[in-house]
Amino acid sequence: MLVRSRLVISALFAVSCVLQGAPPNQEGMIAGKIVDQAGAMLPQATITVTNSQTKEVREVHPHLGGLYRIAALAAGSYQLRVTADGFRPFAAPRVVVAEGETVRVDAILRMGKSEEEVTVAAEAEAPAEQSSLFAALPMVEAATLRQQTLEEAPTNVSLITASDIRKFGYRTLGEALQSVRGFYLTNDRIYNYGGVRGINVPGDYNSRFLVMVNGHSMTDAVYNSANFFGQDFGLDMDLVERVEIIRGPSSALYGSNGMLTTINVVTKSPVDAEKVRVSQELASFGEKKLMFSTSRNLGKGANLLLSGSGFYGGTKSLFVPQFNTAESNFGQANRTDRERGYHTFANLNIGEWRFTGYFNNRDKQAPVAWAEDALFDTRGNRVRDSRNFAEAAWKRTLDSGATLRWNLSYDSYKYNDRFFFQGDDAVMDNQTKNSAHWMTTQASYSKKLVENEHIGETTVGLQARYEFSNHQSFETVAPVRTVDAEVFAADRSAGVFVQQEIKFTSKLTGYFGARFDMSKNYQNNVAPQGSLVYQPDKDTSLKLVVGRPYRNPSAFEQYWEDRSPYLRSGGLSSETARTVEVSLERKVNKAVGVVVNVYDYQIDRLIQVAFLDNGFQQYQNTGSYRSRGVEFEVNARPGAFQFDGSLSLQGAHQKASGERIENSPRQLGKFRFAVPVYRNILHASSSFYYMGNRAARDGAPIGGFWLADFNLVTTRLHRNFDLLGGVRNAFNQTYEDPVALSVDRMRRDGRTFYLKLLYHVQED
Repeated sequence: MLVRSRLVISALFAVSCVLQGAPPNQEGMIAGKIVDQAGAMLPQATITVTNSQTKEVREVHPHLGGLYRIAALAAGSYQLRVTADGFRPFAAPRVVVAEGETVRVDAILRMGKSEEEVTVAAEAEAPAEQSSLFAALPMVEAATLRQQTLEEAPTNVSLITASDIRKFGYRTLGEALQSVRGFYLTNDRIYNYGGVRGINVPGDYNSRFLVMVNGHSMTDAVYNSANFFGQDFGLDMDLVERVEIIRGPSSALYGSNGMLTTINVVTKSPVDAEKVRVSQELASFGEKKLMFSTSRNLGKGANLLLSGSGFYGGTKSLFVPQFNTAESNFGQANRTDRERGYHTFANLNIGEWRFTGYFNNRDKQAPVAWAEDALFDTRGNRVRDSRNFAEAAWKRTLDSGATLRWNLSYDSYKYNDRFFFQGDDAVMDNQTKNSAHWMTTQASYSKKLVENEHIGETTVGLQARYEFSNHQSFETVAPVRTVDAEVFAADRSAGVFVQQEIKFTSKLTGYFGARFDMSKNYQNNVAPQGSLVYQPDKDTSLKLVVGRPYRNPSAFEQYWEDRSPYLRSGGLSSETARTVEVSLERKVNKAVGVVVNVYDYQIDRLIQVAFLDNGFQQYQNTGSYRSRGVEFEVNARPGAFQFDGSLSLQGAHQKASGERIENSPRQLGKFRFAVPVYRNILHASSSFYYMGNRAARDGAPIGGFWLADFNLVTTRLHRNFDLLGGVRNAFNQTYEDPVALSVDRMRRDGRTFYLKLLYHVQED
């Protein structure tokens, strides 16, 4: 405690000393989008900005299709010029950038010769209260495979921006998602499990929603899991530009698992990333993390981002009351809760091409095992995960206005665990070794095919996936090595999808689509979906989404059998759902927006473990879930202040019995704010979180709780140095989560602290 207090006091003293003579933030930004006359993005354009006083020149290329951002500009006057082959240059000879503000300059390039320049005036500033992609363009891409504003998107979308991540000190994807309306996390000290729509049943593998990185699905091929909310998510949050949370079904575009919601993590472009970024995180229980990233302009339109980090999750000791016996050390699990690993990420953009590499590994001790007869208070019990992929993606906008996309990726997933059991004569060392390797390719074509004011853009696509291997095994390594169970279940699959936009009137737009998937190992599926977006004025959107998404069983659910205790399923059918969702999005004024969302979901042919009379367990299609609820959200951005609040009232139950499902809170309440403390240099933020009571797996109630977090964040404390720090669960609340281990509930951490030291260098 003394060391922690000295650390906090030293950090605060450093901040106060620097603030004594710190100058205000004197940098601004120019941002915008580059499009042709038809409104199609032009990623091949070149943007050049020249300081009118110093004659310093900076050159960038658009990212995310046709969006650009030039940050860290000294206050003053600039000349901006945009060029692209086959188009007349665009020039804004006097762009005035003020301190700490953003000027938006959108360029429309017209077909013509390079000497026929189009000149415009550009002195308007972007509204300071807007907060999204770069404070002026709240855009989302994963909802329809093309860029749209939040108001235009055919479903309700929430964004977590890079600014949010920084202001509120989010260090993992799970921390960021916990701030989003309707989301909640459960932790069993091995994994974090995400819940939405009141559905987060202990024992499930988070297989009813999608997590993507730049549109690349992270769902593994063994468990169909999307458990990527802690350090097992191999992308450091410093690299995240925004997180798109797209509510509702997405199987019509993405196939299996897109039932409840889709989470797309968009990384910073190499063009926008800092030249050098080094961060050191320190936290309670001895947690440490060191991260380094660098970006380089390689010339000729090529930009590279490289990043790597290593983390050590400290070592915790736990008291588990269910093991409070003399044989189990009276419930004390000493130094058995530790994790360590690494993250690496690479992104190379060359013109129309994007190459991505994502490689990570995490080793986590398991203080409590899944099996009841596993040894307790044993440091050797652990799990290890590795999720990797490499992808090449290409995108081109043709002169006709059509957009072509193609990508090819190679993915791998490895899971190993090790648990010790007491045998008759010796301790048994049991290990699970599961892995999968697969390749995926997808091509899509988008264009307005009919010259009719009511017929919008049509998108058609084809996806194919080939699994080279899908291997599951369970071994006894000691005292005698034996292979107790082994399964090979490689799959081959293909899907085709289509989506059509129809403009019924100037205020009413429809999006209708469907996807057909066929598979070697699982049944064929059709997933239709329809959306209507009614915009009576520029500040109001009313949206209706109806869909029938599906989820194939995983290779583990379909094929695993070890007879201790699992029997192989008798052949599972795909889960399907019937979903209806209505949302109202309203901007009350320039600073305040409100959202009301109502939904009704029914999931049929639910895949769950059934406990048989002979003591065995077997995955079966067991029944149906029904989830209904209403959500309210208010967002306010008065000047440099930020206030967000939400309330979710929901009910999820088994349709046949009417019983409430486990780990399903009826109420979720959230509030957060961020305020400037000293000019634009020091900000304070806080989050408050309430969760209603839930039921454990055995049906016993688990009481509700509330949490509070506080953070202090600097911006340009020094040109190259910043500090972030805060406290989680500030009032040291005691609370538990329902889990599916050898116990039914797990106590969460009390008050914890963190401090992050950041060194960064912008592009010269």
